[in-house]
Amino acid sequence: MLKIISKFLSPSKDLEEQVIEYRKDGLTKIGCRINIKRAQRVKQALQEADFSELIQKSSQGCFFCPENIEKTTPKFLPEIAPEGRIVLGETTVFPNLFPFAEHHAIVAICKKHFLDLNEFTQKQIEDALAASLDYFKRIKKTKYFYINWNHMPPSGASIVHPHMQLLGDSKPTYLLELYLRASAAYYKKHGENYWLKLIKDEEKLEKRFIGRIGSIAWLAAYAPLGNNEVIAVFEDASSIMDLEYHTSHFAKGLKKILAAYSSLGVRSFTLTTYSSPKKTKDFCLNTRLVSRPTPQKYYTSDSGFMETLHHERVAEHLPEKLAGDVRKFF
Repeated sequence: MLKIISKFLSPSKDLEEQVIEYRKDGLTKIGCRINIKRAQRVKQALQEADFSELIQKSSQGCFFCPENIEKTTPKFLPEIAPEGRIVLGETTVFPNLFPFAEHHAIVAICKKHFLDLNEFTQKQIEDALAASLDYFKRIKKTKYFYINWNHMPPSGASIVHPHMQLLGDSKPTYLLELYLRASAAYYKKHGENYWLKLIKDEEKLEKRFIGRIGSIAWLAAYAPLGNNEVIAVFEDASSIMDLEYHTSHFAKGLKKILAAYSSLGVRSFTLTTYSSPKKTKDFCLNTRLVSRPTPQKYYTSDSGFMETLHHERVAEHLPEKLAGDVRKFF
């Protein structure tokens, strides 16, 4: 980690000094920059977070609400789901009407049109995960699987109703391929799994380790890809197909993270999973969550030129403080 100090004269003519940390991910070497003062900057589009009008208007004719889902959502081909859609508890899984992968499905998580982060139940999350795995098993000849969750418009969700997106594809995304290659190279060079060593080191250091539920370790990312990034590492799983043995523990941990996010004022987030296409000793199944801007009529996006064109994240929150804030929920 490199620390530099940026100096300038403030509008009041006082000398201002701000510390900027340059960090790199230990595995991929992807960089990020952290300046906690940026959280204090004025955002002219920011207003009081009252999006009741958005919720009310978006509920009218919502495709994913129980009264509409049967007649407004597509069905799977019979060879995937003879019943048309996969239903478990409140969860319904169906094809994405506008796919961008060979297999692309939507998971309507619950019947209620809107849930705040601290309102999701463990059963709702658990059923959504179990239904997702059911779908993946039906397309098991596919090589790469992803569970993705954009919650609320600032995360990229075009529909307010809580939903996940499932991808099954023949090739990995750029970042998954980078993780898989770097993990294999690390194992070959050091003779140990990078992810297991990361957990051991972070737990010993205590600064960013949040807690463990079952064999899933939760920690704040050292060099985050987004604000308030939390990573869940499955210590005894490398493939998403192994998730079925950990669904309850993962849902329990995820519920805690969402409650912690809510306590920090987070109302929108993005989640994804990184899975190996097969069981392997050099990689651990892992999940990442990052917070997104507060839903507003007008709001400031948290992705600018540095993130979009340079692939370097500019973060506003220290991972060590995030871990402390979230740890009390475990």
